[in-house]
Amino acid sequence: MYLGKIPRPGIGIRIPEIVLPEVVDASKRLAMFSTVMLSFNRETAPKDYIESRDPRFFYFGHTGTSISSYVSMARDYSGRLGVPLEVEADHVSIMGSVERALKKIAGVKVEEPIADGEAEESIRYIREELREAREAGGVDFATIDTCDLIDFSVDKEPLGNVEARYEELFGADERRKLEERYVGTHCFLGDDRHVCLNFTRQDVLRLAVKFWRSLEYASLVYSLIVTENGHAPGIEVAFDETPFESNPLEVYFYLSELLSRGVRVDFIAPNIGFKKREDYSGRLDQLYEAVSTLHSIVSSMNVYLSIHSGSGSHPYTDKGFVVWATLARATRGRVKYKMSGVFIQLLLEVMAGFPTGSKTRRLYEEIYDGVVDHLARTVESRGALYSSELEAMLEKYRSSWDSYNPRHDLFRHYFYVFQAVRDDKGARWLREELIEHYIECEELRRRYSTEMQRLLERLAYTFNYAGSALRYREISLGGK
Repeated sequence: MYLGKIPRPGIGIRIPEIVLPEVVDASKRLAMFSTVMLSFNRETAPKDYIESRDPRFFYFGHTGTSISSYVSMARDYSGRLGVPLEVEADHVSIMGSVERALKKIAGVKVEEPIADGEAEESIRYIREELREAREAGGVDFATIDTCDLIDFSVDKEPLGNVEARYEELFGADERRKLEERYVGTHCFLGDDRHVCLNFTRQDVLRLAVKFWRSLEYASLVYSLIVTENGHAPGIEVAFDETPFESNPLEVYFYLSELLSRGVRVDFIAPNIGFKKREDYSGRLDQLYEAVSTLHSIVSSMNVYLSIHSGSGSHPYTDKGFVVWATLARATRGRVKYKMSGVFIQLLLEVMAGFPTGSKTRRLYEEIYDGVVDHLARTVESRGALYSSELEAMLEKYRSSWDSYNPRHDLFRHYFYVFQAVRDDKGARWLREELIEHYIECEELRRRYSTEMQRLLERLAYTFNYAGSALRYREISLGGK
């Protein structure tokens, strides 16, 4: 079900068998519209890639949930239980590699844009993803991510070099239109502010060169989604997968250019300083000012903010003290807030709380050992997931007495690896054991359900999502 501009949570269901029933229950009980999602490529992938034993595809769809399984299960639960859910293809991405994307999750900064050949391979792969999704019923919503094509080197280049590239990339007529469209002052009225953006010609040529590849491919991915999905879904644009916080002039320019290309955007996700699996550590007054200004700009363009990297350092921090409330106030509740990893992190924390020697605790320790062993082999072999940050985390873990702590930096950043680990026959044995045990263990289900419902309630009441299914009337005008 396409939910349009309605404010809602975006909930990642990395293990649908476990997470999805809790989302459905909370959505029904709280009368809340919800989006369920998985990141295409990173978290889910076509079935052939999920089942492949080719080491090149080891991290494709690392959750072990195929696109067809994800879409069909979400639609089945929604239909059988009478709870309308929006099914989203999150982060339909132009990316250099899955490993590059996963490194970002662990906080590794990546600034270099990817090559044309990698971008074209991504287009081919996206077509495969969307075709499998369509065969399972299609998606209602998609997030386009072409951040890997942003050329951050432009920010450091001398103006003369940038101007030369500008004239090379854009014809005289196109340059004239860009400058007419942007040079000068653009004003926007928010709830508590009047925002004016002042563009110089230098601003325009730098932004045009910096973003042109990202914008071109975003438009291409949008066309692919509309064509291959079978119907036009809602669209969000990821602008957060960047090493720097988003500048309001950049957000306005990027969004305006997308709209001018015919991309019908519902939400845009800027970088507001959130780091994946970390609590927000900045000043709340500055967060309020930045988000409120961005909200004033994009909402004037009939687009609303989406907040990515919503998971905090652990499942009970809610991204930091009153961070959620600050965001809700800055956007007047007209915001989409996304979380994914936290729901599996919560499951593992619940399992860690079982008595030592119990079957649940033993399985938790087996998962923990599996993650650490895999990461140790990755560092030793300088495997695809290797980074100096990972090596430092592993060394810190080995030198500590903090074994099996679910909140240790190494585990909370890399726990997802357990869903990708295979045995000699290619089976994702830890993932399969967890699902089987969860189904069998009533006490684990009870404890997890209690904590999940509390987490979703905190989210729903803080952002005023609760009651959204009753609050918004559907009014459709025009057409047949």
